[in-house]
Amino acid sequence: EMNLDESKNLKEIVSKVDLTLINEQSLDREVQGMYVGDLLSMVLGKADEQFLWITVQTHVNAIAVAQMLDFSGIIFVEGLMPDDEAISKVNELDLPLFSTKDDAYTLIRKLTAAGI
Repeated sequence: EMNLDESKNLKEIVSKVDLTLINEQSLDREVQGMYVGDLLSMVLGKADEQFLWITVQTHVNAIAVAQMLDFSGIIFVEGLMPDDEAISKVNELDLPLFSTKDDAYTLIRKLTAAGI
């Protein structure tokens, strides 16, 4: 869990690291922090609203957690993509999904180097 010193715009974050947008959603939203983790109960207990979630969890339950916590977006690492059920669910929501070939450690290093 990492609270940012000041909120960042999602569009700014995406422009600084190599992320693939999976669904067509607005990137005009604030990010207050980031959470890296895959155990859904831990995410529910530790992450906050307007967080960007970095995970390998690609199923519909992950989308439900992101919705409950009002996340700014989800980044799936290691080239993973959400399954069809998850994409169908997220299309009902205003939640951008991203994928990266990087593992979580490498992505965090890139975000840190970019001043995020």
